[in-house]
Amino acid sequence: MEKNDKLPIEQIIAFSFLGIIGNVVYIHTWIDHDTDRSSWLAAFLGILLLIPFALWILYLGKRHPQYNIFDILYNRLGKIPTGIICILFIFINVAVAVTQLNMFTQMVHVFLLRSTPSWVIMFLMVSMCTWIVQKGTIKMGRLITVLTIIGLINYLGCFVFAFPSDVSVKSIIPIFDTTLIGFIKGTIFITCASSEYLLIFMVIVRHINKCPKYDKWVVGGIVITAIIFSIAILIIIAMMSPELAKRIAFGGVNAARIIHIGEFLQGLELLVFITYQFIATGKTIMSLYCSWDSAKIVFANKKPNLQLMILAFLIIVPSIWLNSYNVAYYLAVFMSKFIILPFVILVLLLTTVSSRIKRK
Repeated sequence: MEKNDKLPIEQIIAFSFLGIIGNVVYIHTWIDHDTDRSSWLAAFLGILLLIPFALWILYLGKRHPQYNIFDILYNRLGKIPTGIICILFIFINVAVAVTQLNMFTQMVHVFLLRSTPSWVIMFLMVSMCTWIVQKGTIKMGRLITVLTIIGLINYLGCFVFAFPSDVSVKSIIPIFDTTLIGFIKGTIFITCASSEYLLIFMVIVRHINKCPKYDKWVVGGIVITAIIFSIAILIIIAMMSPELAKRIAFGGVNAARIIHIGEFLQGLELLVFITYQFIATGKTIMSLYCSWDSAKIVFANKKPNLQLMILAFLIIVPSIWLNSYNVAYYLAVFMSKFIILPFVILVLLLTTVSSRIKRK
């Protein structure tokens, strides 16, 4: 069975990277007024704070090697309580996918396909993601890895050309120019926003090899993501100034538009745009996969392909109806602040307590 297949190290890191920066790549600007120039440092620390939760999930996974978190709950609590939790999990993942699709689609309208209807872009994205999810966890993981590698090459390769002419050290100094309370608020928000990663990790934990070496790479994937993402924010601030960076959307793409070497090298924003495309694809795949896995628990794995089609429909319809960057942005912020991490903590507490009671 596929549930016994194990993810290699590179796929573990790729799931960490795209899982963490999915919607954070858009809504990290929420903390700019609280953190100013230190927003990159708040992002770095905020992502690192995911490590204890990832280790908690790994701990539960080691106690039940063939199961993910929701399988454990099903075995311990039964069908009805677990079904309620899984339905909530499905709605959270659908909402995450809806916000991601809307923010990405609006970016496509601004920079590339101004005349293409939003529903066409969203329909094509969801259709492609549905086809990929059907292929199974390991094949999906391979694609996630490819998207991550190419996306990083595009993004970092683009900003190499920003040095030294388009980067100003004065824009990032002083590094810490905010209050301690503001910095803490920003750090906590990034932790909450990047906890979207924990949604996919609670599902794929059964595919993580239980060897201690793989635990290190789960932590390593989070650390690598924290470093790369914080550096990306730092470069944007250095190129655009913190005052301008906090006032515009799609900071990476807009910063890349500044880069040019005479008339020979221009239009590098296309490379960054492709990276956003890969992030949107990977994140939508993960949200759909998480929803499908939980739906199979709720409906006893009956007609799984039909379940997947229905879930794709549940994503595409509200996405088309919403059709707004601003509403999607604020919805993502709301979910980050009040829903995702509290839900994850509740699920992990229930899993831990129910597991211990049963053993006694």
